[in-house]
Amino acid sequence: MRKIGIVMDSTGYLPNAILEQFQIRVVPLSVNIGNETFYETELSNAVYFEKLSHISGLSTTSQPSVGSFLETYESLLAEGIEEVVSIHISSAISGTLHSAQMAKELASSPNIHLFDSRSSALGLGVLAWAAAEWAAEGLSALQIMDRLHNLKQQTELYFIVNTLENLRKGGRIGGAAALVGTLLQIKPILYFNQNAQIDVFDKVRSRSRAWHRVLEELNRALSSGQRYRICVMHVNIPEEGEILLNELKGRFPEHDVRLFEAGAVIATHVGTGAFGLTFHPWPIL
Repeated sequence: MRKIGIVMDSTGYLPNAILEQFQIRVVPLSVNIGNETFYETELSNAVYFEKLSHISGLSTTSQPSVGSFLETYESLLAEGIEEVVSIHISSAISGTLHSAQMAKELASSPNIHLFDSRSSALGLGVLAWAAAEWAAEGLSALQIMDRLHNLKQQTELYFIVNTLENLRKGGRIGGAAALVGTLLQIKPILYFNQNAQIDVFDKVRSRSRAWHRVLEELNRALSSGQRYRICVMHVNIPEEGEILLNELKGRFPEHDVRLFEAGAVIATHVGTGAFGLTFHPWPIL
């Protein structure tokens, strides 16, 4: 049986319990707050927002270095891992995958397989989670990569933000940038479009209506009759996250429903109070 190592970047936001259970390695992006720079994995949301309150303007983010990826890959290879599957944030909004590619070219083994999630946050995290479960079942790296391509097509991510200003200033809003001036009274539902860029999926008048609109998409997907993994994500609103989680568990008891917290990199770009929903069929039959 081949030994497969799974790597993801820190914007996947899987909790430590899952990371440890499946031995998923995380390469962190960095957050720049004023004159200080931190690995995302160093900062809880509470610490991040507390530090942010002491500077003027917004924080910024940076992709991992080539060295960080290379160190992670070589560490796994030194432990006896024969192949690595490395899954990352959309290359259309971050240079993270480029750093991983450069590290792959420098690595001592050619058996490193890179996967562009064409997404972020839990849209990335659930793919890494699935890959780790497949690795635990004994699938080869090529089998995992093939399944990832198929599962990616069935993975949907929607997120609701209070403002597009952070995304506009960070240059990560894609085609939605032109709408900023017209959305003062609108709660946009965002998603990753066919170009793997952040874009506006729909525009509604309130957070509650936005949530119900996203639930329409979930109900459409669930009409297939398959069992789904449904993941709620929040940015620094744990109480509201629990309310959404309990609602989903009550409405869809036959599905696997989980709650996760996004970290500082996503918080930098979508702002506090954002929340989202990711879902895909699971297990794959």
